[in-house]
Amino acid sequence: MQLAQEIANSQAVWTLCCIFLAATVIREMRKENIEREKELKESNAITRAEAQRREERLLNHLDRSNDIQQQTSNALQSIQKTMITIESRVDRVEKRIYRKREDQ
Repeated sequence: MQLAQEIANSQAVWTLCCIFLAATVIREMRKENIEREKELKESNAITRAEAQRREERLLNHLDRSNDIQQQTSNALQSIQKTMITIESRVDRVEKRIYRKREDQ
């Protein structure tokens, strides 16, 4: 009994218990860290895939927008040419009318 009491009071036993406890805690923390890292990698892969899809959709939208803007630009150029033609015709008509008034 006294031997058991001396062993229990011994610093070596308590030191071994603390070392064992610390090793167990460190091992469990490593396991948790490995699991957490695995989850983060999976989450990161999913996020990258989603970002890639969003980027592709955005680029497709930008391409369509550019095409539509080009069509709008072409339409405006056509309207501008038509307006220039109409203005020149109106000018000619005004000149004829002005000449007729002067002749009278």
